Amino acid sequence: MVMQTDGRDDQLPGGLDVWQARWLLVRNSGVLWPTVLGAIMALLVPYALPLFAVIGLGVLTQVRFSRRGALVTEEGRHELHALVATAAARLGTPMPDRIWMTAEASVKLTAVAGRRHLLIGLPLLTCLSAAELRALVGYQLALLRHRRPGLLARLRDLWTESVEMASAEEGQLAWRAATTRANVDRFAGQVQREADGVAVSTASALARFAGQVQQEADAAAATAAGSREVAARAFALAETVGVEYDGFLDNSGVPPKHWWQPSDTSISDVHDGWSRAVAYGLGETTWDEEAAEVLATVHPGLADPIRALGTDPLPVLAAADPMAVAPPTVREQRRMVRQLRGIPYPRVIRWRTYDQSPPSWWRRRAARDAKSVRADVAAVLDRRAVDDVEVFEVVRTRLPEVTAAALGVPVEELEDHPHDCLPADDLPTALIWLVEDHLLHRGWRLDHPAVRGVLVGSDGERVDVRAVLADAVRANGVTPVLRDWLSAPGR
Repeated sequence: MVMQTDGRDDQLPGGLDVWQARWLLVRNSGVLWPTVLGAIMALLVPYALPLFAVIGLGVLTQVRFSRRGALVTEEGRHELHALVATAAARLGTPMPDRIWMTAEASVKLTAVAGRRHLLIGLPLLTCLSAAELRALVGYQLALLRHRRPGLLARLRDLWTESVEMASAEEGQLAWRAATTRANVDRFAGQVQREADGVAVSTASALARFAGQVQQEADAAAATAAGSREVAARAFALAETVGVEYDGFLDNSGVPPKHWWQPSDTSISDVHDGWSRAVAYGLGETTWDEEAAEVLATVHPGLADPIRALGTDPLPVLAAADPMAVAPPTVREQRRMVRQLRGIPYPRVIRWRTYDQSPPSWWRRRAARDAKSVRADVAAVLDRRAVDDVEVFEVVRTRLPEVTAAALGVPVEELEDHPHDCLPADDLPTALIWLVEDHLLHRGWRLDHPAVRGVLVGSDGERVDVRAVLADAVRANGVTPVLRDWLSAPGR
């Protein structure tokens, strides 16, 4: 085991004090007022024992039933366990106490009650090779060289979030980034300490902390993967997969829970749907030089190979040599999805698979999405479109304006963000929603609800809307088939 320490239990890498670090986390993670409220309630313990008993019972229920996903051991899912063991052996770090497979598109290290948990996202296993996955694992295992790896992980997440938010030029993200930096600077001005005779502010210590920890972790990722180039690609892919996976979940089509409903409804085989969507193809991603620059700032030890990746497209595809791992059981799937959606125990969930889901879910999803496309076109035209043939033509010929209307920004701003508009030979997913709405209204059904735009008619005819739209691009206009679909009455 490798454990770095300077002989002081209250000091972290970069000279950051433990209590300063904890204050920064409380101040910038949205838990300050809950903490204050909890302290006030603690003063009223003699008067609130029944309330505390109920809260305690709820906490015990959560601890008892909220497992983090599917457990990975040497006996079960030994291939994934062996991958983690190989990365730990290459780095000379201890193994985490528990390894979990989750439904999130990330690899994380957490510490709870003295136990170190490594959480590996199942969506990444679909798209990353074994070497790329080792890079992400090695990046997290590097924290186990230090004391308090859980605190270090949270600090690193805070620093990473501030870097990513600072890249936003406007809106809520920029406000949050400025607030975080202001909090750090304000606290630095109030609290300074003497370390080896040198005054060290919280802000500068946090910067040194991030520099030291990130350089070590990036080097560990390269060692675990076998090269800096593989590690850089792993982080770029993980970033892109995370964005695409969020979009996939946002378009799941599962009806939201209303206050009068006694239970939630959820799809249990989310990972099967994600794998099918990836196999079909997710289209263009938002990866570009700007995204690469932000990621290079987060990973200074891999900055050059990451920036080199920013000049080329980075599609989300099924890995050529994916990590072989036993799929989760039905019970594990449900547990993972419950954690993903943040549905606490003991709230009841009505579980459905994609095959068991009612067709009305997907008709409502298509109708909602198509309605948003028509609204964006109406904003461009300053009137309602005559029909969806006109909607198609406006999207095809005035895509930047439609995109600006959808984003709620002036069209001039898209010039600074070229990835917000697709190339002329690739029509947006919005048109797939439009055609899907018409065909589902005519009685067609989706071949699989997780794959948008592949439909089957009542006579068994199977069509791929993406191919039909590609024909329209080549024809430089609406094809007869597309015109027939989009001119259906009643839409």
